[in-house]
Amino acid sequence: MKFGKSQLYTSSRFKRNPKLGRFIFSVFGYTSVGNFARSKIFLKLMKLMPYDKFEKIMDLGAGLGEYSFMLSENMPKSKITSLEILDERVKILKETIENHDYPNVSVFPDKIDKLDANGTFDFIFSVDVFEHIKKEEMPFSECFKKLKPGGYLLIKMPNEVQKTVLPESLFEDQNEWLEHEHVGQVYDLEDLKNRFESEGFQIKHAYYTDGILSRIGWELGYFGKKLGSVIHLLLLPICKFFIFLDNLSFGRKRGNSIQVIGIKPS
Repeated sequence: MKFGKSQLYTSSRFKRNPKLGRFIFSVFGYTSVGNFARSKIFLKLMKLMPYDKFEKIMDLGAGLGEYSFMLSENMPKSKITSLEILDERVKILKETIENHDYPNVSVFPDKIDKLDANGTFDFIFSVDVFEHIKKEEMPFSECFKKLKPGGYLLIKMPNEVQKTVLPESLFEDQNEWLEHEHVGQVYDLEDLKNRFESEGFQIKHAYYTDGILSRIGWELGYFGKKLGSVIHLLLLPICKFFIFLDNLSFGRKRGNSIQVIGIKPS
């Protein structure tokens, strides 16, 4: 599977100048360092599950649909529901489906409890979404209801405690944004496992990821972006190299991201 091809269709910058966008993508690939790092983890986690048998999939908090569209391209027989509640992103999702070849993707523009589909999904996944939801409002129980017996739930989210390489004072604006946006960044790995089990899931896999090398890559990308598009693109291969090295190791003792795969008992 190759992540990020849909950036050509969903990025406002790429859409404003399609020829330049295609050129940049052909040289540099996917241009968001954070999303690139997430995708590498997601692809490794997918290999831990029998994904080729998943007939019905939910992308919970689909955003611009990068994961939905990647799965669509590689799993054409599966039906993928992209659940997204933000109107602007719903519009982009629908336009991408209408204007490009994603016949097995549909959009559900509401919260999961409004979806009448109990016991129907083989796989539900959510990549860096639950941290935006208050702890008591996280939809674990709804995911449990929507899954078939034997269905899989994958949650990836930031670890409660984040480690930086450079001093935290250099990331003041980012930290201020996180304080307002990441109301649900409240778990370490053990806590997230406990939440899965309290909701009725059996734990299949649980990992820390995003170690120090990945953080170096992210910080280079963060400052590169602040210095402008040209510097950002020039630093991008270096950022991706650090992320690639970081992902050679799986199952580290701690990291800035946590992910758990649970199964609904048969």
